[in-house]
Amino acid sequence: MNFTPYKRALACTLALGGAIGAIAPSYATNGYFLIGYGAKTRGMGGAGVAFAQDALAGAANPAGMGDVEMDTLRVDVGAELFVPKRSFRHDSATLESGFAPSSEKGVNHSSGSNQFLIPSMGAVYKFNRKLTLGMTVIGNGSNTRYGQKVPGKPDCMDGNTSGGTGSTAFNFNCLGSPTSGVSLLQMQVLPGIAYKVTKKQTVGVSLTLAAQQFRAYGLQAFGPDGLGYTTGSELTNRGNDYSYGAGIRMGWLGKFLGDRLSLGANYTSRTYMTKFNDYKDLFAEEGSFDIPEQYAFGIAVKATKKITIAADYQKIKYGDIKSMNNPGPDAKDPFNFFPSGCKTQSNGTNSCMLGRNDGMGFGWHDQNVYKIGINYDYNPAWSFRAGYNHAESPIQQDQVLFNFLAPAVNQDHVTAGISYRPNKNMEWTANYMHAFKNTIKGPTALGPQGGLPVEGENGSIDMFINSIGVSFGYRM
Repeated sequence: MNFTPYKRALACTLALGGAIGAIAPSYATNGYFLIGYGAKTRGMGGAGVAFAQDALAGAANPAGMGDVEMDTLRVDVGAELFVPKRSFRHDSATLESGFAPSSEKGVNHSSGSNQFLIPSMGAVYKFNRKLTLGMTVIGNGSNTRYGQKVPGKPDCMDGNTSGGTGSTAFNFNCLGSPTSGVSLLQMQVLPGIAYKVTKKQTVGVSLTLAAQQFRAYGLQAFGPDGLGYTTGSELTNRGNDYSYGAGIRMGWLGKFLGDRLSLGANYTSRTYMTKFNDYKDLFAEEGSFDIPEQYAFGIAVKATKKITIAADYQKIKYGDIKSMNNPGPDAKDPFNFFPSGCKTQSNGTNSCMLGRNDGMGFGWHDQNVYKIGINYDYNPAWSFRAGYNHAESPIQQDQVLFNFLAPAVNQDHVTAGISYRPNKNMEWTANYMHAFKNTIKGPTALGPQGGLPVEGENGSIDMFINSIGVSFGYRM
């Protein structure tokens, strides 16, 4: 058989996928990662390590590419509309000149920029009975954008840094911008292969080719002209900065009990990225922000001819990334601000200043993620799905302050999905996800009594998300 037309189609598809991924904004719910990739997997709570359903299967397990139903080629293209609602509350002495009274109720702020359209794409090509080639383009990330005005207080005016009557969030004493926030966008291109060692055992490997875009604004108050928690100027309002890197993914998929039981495993190495040089005084290790190592295990059981139940366990190693794991300000010692264990160096600066190797971070811990879903093939034309995803937030209660900027607090998600196949070649799929509202409360180093340790809670962050997606699949 002459495969030239299929190779041309694959080449065009992959080129389009790279273009889509390069411009895709994204938001996430398992930390800053999506719960799953592909409309079918997302309809099942993200479970997909042992249950490959479409051309994005390689994102969950490179070996799964060899198990995608097709004759020669399958392509899936889709988009997801994310609507996250994020807010924080802060009862702080920085609300006005001097110290706010202990009865101050705090200020609630909701993040703007609440709608995101996230494209996705994958293609797999069966080279022969044993070897399958493929590529997946996926995105992750997060963003926040908060106004810096205190309701009912005068705005910060040009040159007014004496009273801070309009300051809030990170705009202490009117040193910041009218808005504060961060934006992190990640795009990963995963070219890979899957090889059937036997009829029932498949292994896979893919490269992780990654690019990141980051910007921060409104954080001037932490700089040398403000509170002095860094001595450099590459901290905030530097525009978009970019980093690039690579890693590797490896996977295995096995079939047992007459194909009624599938087991899978996936390992994703740490993706080593170039540094954000324009923000080397914000992130630890002078702008380092690698993508963390992950591993996952999955099981899929074909309960009947029409019903398949799949479940995954995933571990995300945020704790290995200093810019994410290093603790933020210590609410127990607001006179010092820096976390316990930091040292004053010979030049009088602190070893935990922003940007240093031990520089303050978001205090994120490793995350355990649990996914389960069910697929019901009603007939050759229709399939229905439902799922649940649970991931304990990586944010600890004593790390609320810096995480106003990165409120990854969602823990519980429910999902649903549906597919329609008008013929054997085409398939339309829709999925829905709701991430239930979760709130994390804790102390900050900027309490209502200013200069005194916080007893109890004076800050909180919360978020809930709705998303809906549609994808189109074509197989030959």
